[in-house]
Amino acid sequence: MHLAAFASCFVAAAALARAAGAAPPQLPGEWRHIAEAQERLAVADHAAVEDLLARIPPGSEAARDAGILRGQLDAALAPRLDLETRALADTQPLDLLSQSAGLSFWPNASLQLRLRALGLWYPSAPGATAETRGRATPAHAVGGLVGLLFRPARADLDVSATGLGRVWADGSAQASGSGEIEGRWLSPLRLRASARRDELLDTHAAIREHAFVAAAGGALAVADWSGWSGELRGEGRWYSDGNDGVLACGWAVAPVLRGALGLKAGWGAAWADTSRSRWSLATRTYAPYFTPLGLRRHGPIVVAALSLGKLRFDASGDVAVQASELDPTALAWGVTSRVDSAHVDLRAGASLDLGGARVGATYHHNQNLHYHVHDAAIRLELPL
Repeated sequence: MHLAAFASCFVAAAALARAAGAAPPQLPGEWRHIAEAQERLAVADHAAVEDLLARIPPGSEAARDAGILRGQLDAALAPRLDLETRALADTQPLDLLSQSAGLSFWPNASLQLRLRALGLWYPSAPGATAETRGRATPAHAVGGLVGLLFRPARADLDVSATGLGRVWADGSAQASGSGEIEGRWLSPLRLRASARRDELLDTHAAIREHAFVAAAGGALAVADWSGWSGELRGEGRWYSDGNDGVLACGWAVAPVLRGALGLKAGWGAAWADTSRSRWSLATRTYAPYFTPLGLRRHGPIVVAALSLGKLRFDASGDVAVQASELDPTALAWGVTSRVDSAHVDLRAGASLDLGGARVGATYHHNQNLHYHVHDAAIRLELPL
């Protein structure tokens, strides 16, 4: 019996049994292992798939379908090389160019390791002020990242961690990292808890001062439940200059179109605040980092995807129909004034499957009251 035919019969039988209010029938012999292995492979539980396939005797009736699943598992566990080039420009003003090369592999079916070498360059921005041009700003940095993902068999749990170090042109060495736990015990619900320490790289002042933010938070998400997706998330932030902030947001989207052209639509809302503003009256920029002040916004979200064989296009948009925040310019003069704000977040991407290899390009534009950013990247993934 072929895997595809067997799986479709099993799904149909299970659906009819649920509709009748009866428990689905037990599958005979090794077919139980095949069915469970297929389900586990769909959620990337590689260790469980490996264990289930090891229980199927080579000469059994299910051996052929086990071989098909074994080939899919081996492809999922194969080492991969990825190369990325990224360019960022914002209104600080700042230009950032980065290149990275990474290798990911699975020493065993429960553990994935990631190694990445990276470099950052900061060419002079056309609109740079005399202050930013006159300072001895580190022009580049090189570094490396080590990451791991632990996914124990049948635990419906992911534990991930990363460590990153950079050496700057001024001779300083800076370290950052992150950790996250995600549970899928209540599928399709997902529970996440995370903590991280990031070096802020999006202003000249942050580069000079090597500013950092530590953040911790949690989220409750729905991952593609009959086409529906959503998330509720909260996060606290603590900056290296003694400042702190908080973020709370939520969003949900529902399917509108299915098929080669997929379309989802929904709504999102967010609130963010920082204890003290880092808005500079002299340069009319945030230095050394962006500080939302009593920011409130909500508006529609649209997510679209178009599949044309091996070519795929993705796009999403999040635009606030109502947004406001405390005016940082007025606050710098000691006056509290709430003003209408702007929020636009646009993302677009295209990817081409080249028979195991994949090439893709992405673009991200974010716009707030006093801050705009354009971020573009090209990525190549190769199986080894």
